[in-house]
Amino acid sequence: MSCKDSFARYPLFITIIIMGTGIVLMFQNSNTIEAGATTFMQDNSNSTTSSTPSTAVATTSALNNTFYHDSDGEINKLTSAFGLPFYELTDAKDTGKEVLNIDPQQTKDSYIAQGNMKGIGNVTEYGTYISTYSSPEISSTGKGMIVQNDNVATFTAEDTGKYDNDGNLLLKGTMFFQSDDKKMESIDGKIGLYLYWKDANGTDWTKTWLWK
Repeated sequence: MSCKDSFARYPLFITIIIMGTGIVLMFQNSNTIEAGATTFMQDNSNSTTSSTPSTAVATTSALNNTFYHDSDGEINKLTSAFGLPFYELTDAKDTGKEVLNIDPQQTKDSYIAQGNMKGIGNVTEYGTYISTYSSPEISSTGKGMIVQNDNVATFTAEDTGKYDNDGNLLLKGTMFFQSDDKKMESIDGKIGLYLYWKDANGTDWTKTWLWK
């Protein structure tokens, strides 16, 4: 069985194994914190009880239980560990929404977004995510295509996150890229670590760092 076949069957399992070897680099600050993909994917849920807010996704006030995302802090941590983002998306447009289940609450959302990928140039991303809502947490699995003219790369993804008190959403996730096209071969078999942000006004962006 090839590596790609194994990933196709067990994407989250393999991603966790890979990420568990070094993801601690992204979350080290002045204190020692838990390493691995679990920390990367679950900082949002732990931030409300963390005794060191500087290592969490957001800041929390114990007095009034307010919760605010620190998106700039998360960007800086990933950039410090992996360099500048290699792939960025802006201005995603929703193209479809479907309610799949009400217990648990689950939706299927599709979108199209414009972006730029280092070494490849301007691209268009088409994707579909299935999201499960377990207040206040949101977890999603997705798949899609990244297109530039006749060149296509595909991806599978998983993320988790939640809204803060201002109505801003921050999701943290992983992507696995595949492509047989010469133009896209630089990302074939690679893993990306991404942040998705959508503020209360609907403005959104996605930044992805290449796992090296």
